[in-house]
Amino acid sequence: MSSKKNLEKVTHKQLTRFYMAKQFLLSERRHDVVTVVDSLCGLHAQAVLTPYISLWNRIEDFEPEMLDSALYRERSLVKAWCVRGTLHIIPSRDLPLYHSALERMWFEHHGRYTQSPEWPSQEERQRMFHPKILQALADRPLRRKELNERVLSTLADTPKSYQRLFSGWGGILKETCYLGLTVHAEPCGNEACFARLDQWLPQVNLDEIREDEARRKLLIKYLHGYGPASAQDFTYWSGLLAGETRKAIEGNKPGLKDVQVKGSGKRLLMLKEDLRELEKLDLEERHRPCLLPKFDPFLLGHKDRSRMIKEEFVREVYRKAGDLAAVALVNGHIVGTWKAKKTRKKLAVILESLEKIGKEDLTELKQVVKDLGAFMNVEQTEMLLDWQTA
Repeated sequence: MSSKKNLEKVTHKQLTRFYMAKQFLLSERRHDVVTVVDSLCGLHAQAVLTPYISLWNRIEDFEPEMLDSALYRERSLVKAWCVRGTLHIIPSRDLPLYHSALERMWFEHHGRYTQSPEWPSQEERQRMFHPKILQALADRPLRRKELNERVLSTLADTPKSYQRLFSGWGGILKETCYLGLTVHAEPCGNEACFARLDQWLPQVNLDEIREDEARRKLLIKYLHGYGPASAQDFTYWSGLLAGETRKAIEGNKPGLKDVQVKGSGKRLLMLKEDLRELEKLDLEERHRPCLLPKFDPFLLGHKDRSRMIKEEFVREVYRKAGDLAAVALVNGHIVGTWKAKKTRKKLAVILESLEKIGKEDLTELKQVVKDLGAFMNVEQTEMLLDWQTA
């Protein structure tokens, strides 16, 4: 770490505004889908609507087809299990980087449930199931249920525990994804579909980057989208272990800068190349409020959430059992949570405030709701207020 004498200092306001800029949540919204997804280090995709609303908040005139085209026609993006053992959309060209950085993390940490005695052993899965899954997918992508039926129909004995291999939470298809065998294909109706990686993205070579180099590069990508941040923040976001984070930091030291948040003892890391951009920020410019969806990247980048939400409100957003609320954002701070009720012709957004929201911000939030309704192809919109704590 730098000596206190040479330590760069940033204000809390700079930290929040810079984070908004890096997250594409300021005024400039003329970006393409792949650029945004790349800079955000992926979009959380376990909830179907999340990536679409995340991009709508960041790209001017965004339409769902823009993401679908990148995922399923151009295939410049791909949906795969990724950081923290969760489903993400990432650039296809970066799949080798994420794969090499995170494969061992999943098998040694997040995927330990596969070691349960209720599951076939890893050796048995590799010998019996992985080849059958690839064989079943040889002709075309398949739904999870179709894969389950085809694979199990080839076995003479199908113990009850084998049925859990194709769990809707990922199951063995999560394992084959982390092994670089399968990825998500275009949905089959409303159901997820799976494809062989070598057929879906034949140009991708997962062996092009080593694990240590991949983790160093992943840290740089993370700091570009989420810095300044702490080592603990990167560990939380990536799912890696603290020791693995330390190695990645050591390997990147020449390009990193230590900064301290004024008024606190917090020491954070950022890219040296980003320092000038942070210093040039206009801290007084007013920015339009946002309605971010559940599991938006803005909410998942840091273990320490003080840059975006008051401590007393954290549990209102970061809920039990891994649930995460959709939030209303005003000048980089979470001021409420929201949920939507949609019919064919109407969108009603119920906004539950966590703190007092000014009249100007409320007026702008009502316009955001109207714009969201237009995005969702409804004729009428309504914003209902629940002043729980205001």
